[in-house]
Amino acid sequence: MRRPSLHRLHKWVGLSAAAWLVVLASTGFLLDHRDSWRWLWQDGVALTWMPHQLAHKASSEPFKLYQIDPLNHADHITGGQSGLWWSSDAGQTWQASHFIDRIQAPQVYAALFTVSDSSSEMWLATDIGVWHSEDSGRTVHVFALAGKRITALTQGEAGNSLLGVADRSEVFRLNTRPASLVWARLSPVSQAELPSSITLSRFVRDLHYGRGLFTAPLSMLWSDLAAIALLVLPLTGLLFFYLPRRWRRKKQQGAEVDHRHKRISIRWLFRLHAPLFGVLACIPLLYLAITGIILDHSDGFANWLKSTNVTRSWQTPVYTLNSWQDEISSIVGYIAEPGKFSLGTRLGLYTTTDNGQHWQREHLPSGDAWYIWSLRRSGDQIFLGGMGGPNLLKEGQGSWQVAKGTGHMPTDMVRLSEHDWWVKGHHGIKLGSLTQGFHDEAIVLPRLGFAPWFYVLDGLHSGLIFHEQWKWLNDLFALAAIFLVITGLLRWWRKKWI
Repeated sequence: MRRPSLHRLHKWVGLSAAAWLVVLASTGFLLDHRDSWRWLWQDGVALTWMPHQLAHKASSEPFKLYQIDPLNHADHITGGQSGLWWSSDAGQTWQASHFIDRIQAPQVYAALFTVSDSSSEMWLATDIGVWHSEDSGRTVHVFALAGKRITALTQGEAGNSLLGVADRSEVFRLNTRPASLVWARLSPVSQAELPSSITLSRFVRDLHYGRGLFTAPLSMLWSDLAAIALLVLPLTGLLFFYLPRRWRRKKQQGAEVDHRHKRISIRWLFRLHAPLFGVLACIPLLYLAITGIILDHSDGFANWLKSTNVTRSWQTPVYTLNSWQDEISSIVGYIAEPGKFSLGTRLGLYTTTDNGQHWQREHLPSGDAWYIWSLRRSGDQIFLGGMGGPNLLKEGQGSWQVAKGTGHMPTDMVRLSEHDWWVKGHHGIKLGSLTQGFHDEAIVLPRLGFAPWFYVLDGLHSGLIFHEQWKWLNDLFALAAIFLVITGLLRWWRKKWI
């Protein structure tokens, strides 16, 4: 029996995998740009269309923020990129906040209460500026930086001062009375303050999520190229397979076929398929497929991913922190210290005492090169939420203490008393203190009534929307993509251009 040729193998593997590779490419592209389109969070499908596990996730995870009015503990707010809700009965019932002059609520990235003259005010970081409420979130109006994406917000050195982050890249100081705005000029981090290594887990995730090569937006553009290629390659491959058969059928039926049109069509289909998208996108296609397989089985690979370090000599340029572009996840200010603030990044916590001219990396328990996901200051206490490391709590000039039992990657925190904190995470609320420990707290969240498109696309991309073991099929399609890239390059090397 004749052995199948490279051409036949490439053709039939490509035809078999084409449809799902298009799904992976399109969903991956949209998920990478999750913050760019509000409809991903504020529109969706009925929860009844989703499997129970994903429906529960889509019902609770959109509410990343949770704050309590310090002067009236019955007034609560919650929300996130799907909008904002307020409660006057300690979270038993909820109503949507009214954003003045807005038909649709903005995406809300951060919220905080401040106290002035025995009254409280609420401040929001949104995708269209800093917003303000004087009635605990019932009505909200724009205050500053209208139209600009504000991704983090915290109290500054005094009651009338706020520190914020625009587009995960720039730091500003906003004085509320009288209103004034000053942008900080952030210097790069010196090489001596960079961690000597990062975990392989961090590197694999950054590569797959479009943030692991170059300073933003170059890494994302590189991943976008791979996604577009993964859309174009199956389409051109299908046309390359289908059109000659269509022309043969027309000829057998006696219809006239334009040979010049045939030659031009085949020539440009080949050029799009191989030399352009196939060759240009081969590297990102390979690493996206490989990292996708690893992340499909991240639980099984967890020990290896966390224990293996990528030293500085093997790190890509983005980890030099020569630019703050798209690197700032969270910010915290300090009482009575106007030039001091700390920035949470994927490479640790960096503190400046001179408005960003010089930086020092904080030395944290369990290592200091893990992702600082969230920061919250209340008085002289700071709560730090980590990814790849523990959550920490610090009081005044004391040392960082591990806050055990507060969950993975908390998204917001509220200080309820001298020592008690309320920690909001993906799986609910944890209540407690360092000395007494933390326990689950029953909580009622608003009902969206639908599953945001983000969770639908995430479920499609992982395959969980079909079955919890779909990851094995995803592995097969990833291996098919690797095979197609390699055999495609071999075929292109033999016939580079027509």
